[in-house]
Amino acid sequence: MINLKKNDKLIIIIAVVIIIISGIGIATYNPLEEEANEKIVKGNTYSVDWDERTNSIFYSEFVEKNTPYEGTVSINRGNLKEIIFNLSWVDNKATILNRFGLDTLTLEITTPDGTLYEESAKSARISKEGNIEIAIPVNGMPSTDSIMANDSFEAEEKLNEEPYYNDKWVNEIFDIKISVKIGEIRILKRLKDSGNDFELEVSYDYYSATLTEEETKETGSGNDSIDDLNEEEYIPPYLSMIIGTGCGRYI
Repeated sequence: MINLKKNDKLIIIIAVVIIIISGIGIATYNPLEEEANEKIVKGNTYSVDWDERTNSIFYSEFVEKNTPYEGTVSINRGNLKEIIFNLSWVDNKATILNRFGLDTLTLEITTPDGTLYEESAKSARISKEGNIEIAIPVNGMPSTDSIMANDSFEAEEKLNEEPYYNDKWVNEIFDIKISVKIGEIRILKRLKDSGNDFELEVSYDYYSATLTEEETKETGSGNDSIDDLNEEEYIPPYLSMIIGTGCGRYI
């Protein structure tokens, strides 16, 4: 029979208590397994790409020499990039081989915020054609940050919110005014020239989004750690400490 000193007995008693407590803790609670089974659903990630698209509205009207043509236009499209007003015409009254008596047209555009754009141009000789173009910038490209959503329908809804949507000037009024200055200086010819036909194209560029679901990169799960523990002998930390100190020789 081995005679133990008082200190050795105390160490053995403490070691046994630690082993019992550790065993109960391991049996009732396994943090690795709990972490493996816990899954927090954060949704899917969708990348946002923007394409530029164009649409147009056409007007074909007549402007009288003493009465400017006045009209309005509104655009029911968000995320506008630029609006372009293109006025074109062919002078219907010109003299001497279409080199004289050429009309001058003026295009005025007033934006919804009150800014005035104005340009004038004279019909070209021989061809009698005229053209004025006014380009008005509206917005820059919306955000390209990825969208977190449960599904594609929710991601589409978020595209209708900031910072992916800008409603500047949507359905707001642009005032259009077109006037003509008769180029003919001879009285009889001038009286016969009542005005000019014209065509106005209002084209607008806008941003259109494409959503692409990003692939989720899989990393090692908590189950891998549990499998590793099953393959290797697991020694509780308190037990390894006891063995390391040599107290295990008394057990």
